[in-house]
Formats: sequence, structure tokens, C-alpha cells
Amino acid sequence: MFTCASCGSEHTDGPICGGCNQHYDYQCAGVTDVGYRRLGDSRKSAWRCPKCRSGSSPSQLAVSPQPSQLDKMQEQLNKIALDLAPLAALVADVKSIKLELSGLKDSIEMAHDIINGFSAKVKSLESKVITLEKMAEQVPILQDNIDKLNSESRDRDQWARANNVEIIGIPQKKDENLYDIAQKIGNLCNISVRKENINYIARIPTRIPNVDKPIVVAFNSRYTKEEFVASARKSKLLNISNIGFSTTANFYVNDHLTPTNKSLLSKAKALAKENNFKYIWVKHCKIMARGSDTAPTFFIKCEKDLLKLTNQQL
Repeated sequence: MFTCASCGSEHTDGPICGGCNQHYDYQCAGVTDVGYRRLGDSRKSAWRCPKCRSGSSPSQLAVSPQPSQLDKMQEQLNKIALDLAPLAALVADVKSIKLELSGLKDSIEMAHDIINGFSAKVKSLESKVITLEKMAEQVPILQDNIDKLNSESRDRDQWARANNVEIIGIPQKKDENLYDIAQKIGNLCNISVRKENINYIARIPTRIPNVDKPIVVAFNSRYTKEEFVASARKSKLLNISNIGFSTTANFYVNDHLTPTNKSLLSKAKALAKENNFKYIWVKHCKIMARGSDTAPTFFIKCEKDLLKLTNQQL
């Protein structure tokens, strides 16, 4: 063991200065152990320590060890580490941003899919709207056709009753002879009614409770029917007492209207009364109206025609 003349540290190996004969460790001597051993004996004896080479004695110079190459490298590495320290945080931020961008990408793709779905639905709705608009254009035409068909159907139903008369107010009796009743009414009206003039005669149901069923007479000829109705309306003898009944009550002979036209006639009479409309009557199975003696006559064929019965239409 020896003590280094430069740093004072204990060492087991190191060069000996040929000038001052002092021991040094390899670091303070500024030489490596391999390099020193290669010098040989003569060159080892000629080797001088840094102090002797500079001409100074050990007592004249302060001990100042030389930093090793490793320390310098360590210092540089430490500096680099300090410089790179913020880089770790930056990398973490980049990773976080990358994750956020990935999530944003997924959200955008999802939103894109949703938008595509909405776009498809909108296109489908637009197509349906176009179809509905085309259908809506057809509605007035179809409604007109329906109204026309309904009107034609009502006219056919009424035409099927063109030869019929409806007698209201005749009490119903068991084993009654309806042909006999029709003939007696014809006698009151001064018109001959024979069985061969009648296609059929029968009582029909009525919706009015506790009322005798009306008698419908279907004549073979419309002319016979019109003559029968016209004569009955002129007669002042239409009372059941005049055709063999013991009681007194008026009866009525009318055109045989369809249920639809009966309802229309009832509404027309009610509106005429409310609006001081003067005349509502039936002729040839058609409902007719006139607001006053000088007003024009018009037909009531459907519900819309009832609007003509208001005061504004007089």
C-alpha cells in the first residue's frame, strides 16, 4: 500500500516518479496502468510526475486532482438527461393527444354513420311526401267521383221507387185488406184503382216507435202513380173515418222516398222553419224548395244543398 503524493488516497499500485521518487495513483499520474507497464524498466525510471515535469515540487502546488474522462462523460450524460427530462412529459402529452384523436375519429365515424342513416331516412320521407302530394292532388278528383257515385246510387235507389206511393196514418188491423184500402182512397180522390194497376202493396217497417207501419203501393205504371198522388193532394177527404174506421184522423199520401231522401227532407223542413224559408215540397220523388213566392225554385239533392236554405241564400 502507498499513499498518493497528489490526492493522499491509499492505493496498491501506481507509478513512481523518477525525479521525486513519490508514488502516485494512475489517475493523478495521468497515465493508465497498461500504458505504464509497457514502458519497461528504463523508461519507468525516467518517468516523471506532472509536478516534476512542470518544475514544481509537491510542496509548492495545491493538491488538485484531474477529473477523469468518465466524470466528464457522466456530466455530459447528466446534462443530456436534464435536457431530455421535458421530453418524457411531451411524449406523454403526445400519447394523450393520440388517444383523444383516436376517440374523436371514432366519434366522427359514428356521427358520419348516424348522418348517413338520417340522410337515408330523409330521402325516404321525401319520397313518401312526394307520393303523398301526388295522392293529395287526386283526393279532390276522387272525392268528386265518390260524390258522383253516391249521387248516382241515390238516384237509382229513388228511381226504383218511382212507381210507389207511401200512405201514412192508416191504423193497422188484423186481417186487413190493403187492396180494399187503396181502392177506397182512390174513390175519395176520384180515381179508379184496380188490382191489375198494382204490382204489390204492403206495410213496411218504420223507425218511429208506437206508430202504425206505412202502406206502400207499387203501381205498374208511373203515370197511374203520379195521378194517384196528385189527386190525393188535392182531396180534402183524406180522413180514416171516410174509409171505414170508427175514429177520426187524417192520413197522407206521398211519394215513396228512400231513407236518405226522407232524412234530407226532414232536415230541409227544419232549416226552412228556422230561416223563414217559405216552401219545401216533394214532386216526382224530388225535394224542391223556394224561399218566397217570387224566389226561384231549386232542388235539394244532397247535404250541401241544405246550405241554400240559410237566410243568406234567400
